[in-house]
Amino acid sequence: MPQVFRARGVTTSSGTFGHIRIFTFSVDDEDAFVSEFIRLIEQLPQNGLIVDVRGNGGGLIFASEFTLQTLTPRPIQPEPVQFINTPLNLQTCRKHKDNPAGIDLGPWFPSMDQAVETAATFSNAFPISPADRANAIGQRYHGPVVLITDARCYSATDIFAAGFQDHGIGPVLGVDDDTGAGGANVWTQDLLKKLLELPAPDASTPYKPLPRGAGMRVAIRRTLRVGSLAGTPVEDLGVRPNERHHLTRNDVLGDNADLLHHAGELLAAMPVHKLVVGVNWDRAGNLRVHLEVDNLDRADVFVDGRPRASVDLTGPKAEVTIPGLPEATSVRVEGYLKGELAAVRIATV
Repeated sequence: MPQVFRARGVTTSSGTFGHIRIFTFSVDDEDAFVSEFIRLIEQLPQNGLIVDVRGNGGGLIFASEFTLQTLTPRPIQPEPVQFINTPLNLQTCRKHKDNPAGIDLGPWFPSMDQAVETAATFSNAFPISPADRANAIGQRYHGPVVLITDARCYSATDIFAAGFQDHGIGPVLGVDDDTGAGGANVWTQDLLKKLLELPAPDASTPYKPLPRGAGMRVAIRRTLRVGSLAGTPVEDLGVRPNERHHLTRNDVLGDNADLLHHAGELLAAMPVHKLVVGVNWDRAGNLRVHLEVDNLDRADVFVDGRPRASVDLTGPKAEVTIPGLPEATSVRVEGYLKGELAAVRIATV
């Protein structure tokens, strides 16, 4: 995906780190996007990663939110979205409140229907991205991560930056005071028209074909933050960086040298963890879990979602034997340091 990613190692005054540029989230296949992102970051230095989304105008929300899990041991809570309460939006949601095979607007309908009585400006908020898919792969990079943003980060990139910050993945280093503040779910006029014509045409629809095949898009559902800023809109506010970098002459003429040095300083001050998991069956039918670790002092082992073992880590390698699980399909290992969750790895049996 050369038009989507550029990955390389960069040498800074604080060391050599990985640098991956995400130019766009505008792809047709979110799974292929996440797979390629994983393939690239696993080839980069594992002691620190710079994720650079400057100039990324957005695209597929699934691609942006499903990528976050690969960078953190903590569960991802997708950002919820809400409609503004209008008679026309209520009409659309009423038509598709029981449409799981299409655009399922059922979660939003009750609060919009109640707004006739409550006069609430916005509906209740629910995520677009399914939480199970946003956490299906788990963490794949265990070094520290820094995100670089600018004012041209928009739409799904606003959502990505908000999720990155809300889940405490790492510091956000901005070359501007905020991202583009366009964090919303965008629908085309053709889609709006189609939704009111299904499952049966609606004579009252105001949506008509535009002249000469023209099209337009609107921000139909605005995104809200989670975590410590839960409920704060991304739309109109954007994501304020944790640290600001004012571009220098050397940045402009020297391939962002000072910006990357700044990011390197942030990475060098953060801890590096390692967690590699291998699984196999022994001759007695026991499940054996092999661990390679660094900067971790405890590992908890879950098999198919159930806790099965907890071991103290005293060296770079450890092995856990779990008997009596012939039907096991997946192993999740959580690595801790001083009681804090620091690394996660999911392996298929």
